[in-house]
Parts: sequence; structure tokens; C-alpha cells
Amino acid sequence: MSDSLERASEVEAPLTQLKQQLDAEQPARRGSLSGRLSLLLLLAFAGAVATGGYYWGWPQWQQVQQQMQALQLQQQGLTEQNRQLLEANRQLQQEVKLNLQQQLSQMQQSVNTQQQQQAEQLNVQLQAMRQLVQQRDSAPPRHWLLAEVEHLLKLAAQKVWLQYDTTTAVALLQSADEKLATLDDASLLAVRQAIATDTQALQAVVKLDVSKLHVQLQQLRQQTMELPLKQQTQPVKQQAPEASLNNWRATLAYHWQQTWQGLLNPRVAVPEDYFDLSTEQQLMLRIALQQQLQLAQLAVMQQQPQVYVAALQHCSDQLQRYFNPNNDAVQQFSQSLTGLAAVDITPPALSALLSPAQLQQYLQQLAGDNL
Repeated sequence: MSDSLERASEVEAPLTQLKQQLDAEQPARRGSLSGRLSLLLLLAFAGAVATGGYYWGWPQWQQVQQQMQALQLQQQGLTEQNRQLLEANRQLQQEVKLNLQQQLSQMQQSVNTQQQQQAEQLNVQLQAMRQLVQQRDSAPPRHWLLAEVEHLLKLAAQKVWLQYDTTTAVALLQSADEKLATLDDASLLAVRQAIATDTQALQAVVKLDVSKLHVQLQQLRQQTMELPLKQQTQPVKQQAPEASLNNWRATLAYHWQQTWQGLLNPRVAVPEDYFDLSTEQQLMLRIALQQQLQLAQLAVMQQQPQVYVAALQHCSDQLQRYFNPNNDAVQQFSQSLTGLAAVDITPPALSALLSPAQLQQYLQQLAGDNL
């Protein structure tokens, strides 16, 4: 019995070992099989993704290729347009350069023509001047002196009529008489007598000292800022009586008088009604006085007697109305205005000079004798 058991155990031992080996190899096989299955699944997924990407990306890639081709065509078109623009610009520059050259050549020709014309005119003028100089050189010195005298007499007449400058006119007449005296010609006696008559008439004219009047008015303008104004005080108003039953008659009479006094005694306000002038008002009064004096100065320079008298009269009115009449400076200022107003700035009535016409008559007679 025991032997059979031993034999059975010996027979079963290899089977048991083989079973244990199979049991040990089975998890490994299962693990390898699962890995293979995972790999197959990954490969299948990758294939599916690649297939889907191919079917989806191929149209996109073709579209990108088409866009790139279109961009290349546009770039080629822009390059061609740029080349054409550069060519047109070069042609335009050449045309502008040619036009500028033509215009410059035309302007140069025009300038040359004008220069030639001016040169010809200058030559003509030089020839005429040379002929005139030759004629004057061949003429006797008498004609030169007579021309100078004629010019001096014309200047004297202009000084008298345009500028009322009798002093300069007298000097010009005396110079003309001295030149005529060098000729020692009895035929010029009438001209010299006319010059002497004109000189005597101009010397008898009383000339107004404009500078002196201007200085006096300027001094008065400077004094206006120091003249004292009137210091007026407002009269004390009658106070109303105390209102009470015992004093009702006086109160009623006071208000009745004040009411009718204002209604029945109207008058136009005068500057004396305004008391206590402010600093600005005092300054404006002084500036107004200075302006009137300045207007008188301008009237003297322009010889306008009406404006001059009116300005001084306005100054006198302002002085009496606003300034203190008891002050010495104000009194002296008023006396100065009175003295200046008495000065007559009317321009003298000057008659025409006789000597220019007399000389012109002599020259015409001399030219007739030469003919």
C-alpha cells in the first residue's frame, strides 16, 4: 500500500511541477498579451488619426498652396508695377529737365536781348549827353551864370510859397544878385532891381517865433500837474424837525417847503455842483488841460489861428471853473494864457516874387536876339 502510494506520488510529481510552471508562466503571458493588445490599439488609433488628418489637412494644404501661388502672382504684379512707375518717373524727370533747360535758354535769350536794348539806350543817352556837354562847353560862361541865377530865384519862390521861409528866400535872392553883379551887364539892371524889391518886401515881413511859442506852451503843460484845484465843501442841509404830535406843524411845513423847492426850482447841473472830486477825476482834469495846450502847440506849428485861439480859450475856461483862483500859480498861469492868446499866428500874406518873372522875360528877349 505504501509502495503504491510512493509510486503514485512519483508519477504525479512531474505533473505537479509542470502545472506549477504553467501557473507561473500564465501571468507573464497575460501581461504580454495585454501589452500587445494596447500596442495594436495605439497603432490602430494612430492610423485612424493619420487617415483623418490626411483627409482633413489635404484640402487645407492645397488651399495654402493656392494662396501662396496667388501671393506670388500679386508680388510679381507689384514688382512689374514698380518697374513701370520707375520707368515713368525717369521719363518724367527727363521731360522736366528738358523743359527747364528750354525755359532757362529762353530766359537767357530774353535777358541778353534786354541787356542789348539797355546798352543801346545807354549809348544813345551818352551820345546825347556828349553833344549837350559839347554845346555847353562851346557856350560862353554868361549862360551858365544866368542858369544858376534862374535856379536860385526859383528856389526862393518855392521857399516863400510852400514853406513861408522868408529868411532862406532872402539869402537865395542875395546870392542871385551877387552872381548877376559879376557879369557887370547894364541890361540886367531891371532884374537886379526886381531882386532888390523882393528882398526888401521879405525883410519887412514880421516872422512869428514859432519856437518861442512852443516852449512857452510846453512849460504851461508841465505846470498843470501842480496847479491846486478848488476845495469846495457841500453846504449843510437843513435838518428836519423832530416828529412829534406837539411839533407837527413845523414838520409839515418843512416837508412842504422841501417838496415845492425841488419841483419849482429846476436848473441844469454845472460842474460847481460836484464836490469832493476823486483822484481819478482830478487827474482827468489835468490831462484834459494838457491836451488843449498840446492842441495849441500843433496849431502854432501848422499856423491855424482859429484852432489856436479855441484851444487857449478852452484852457482858460477849465482853469476858472475847476482850479483855485486865489492861488498865485493859478493866477500866473491865467496871465500866461491871456498873453499867448493875444499872439497872432496868422501866416503873413506874401505876394509873388517879381524877380523870377523879370529874369524869364530877359532870357526870352536874349534868345530872340540870338535868333
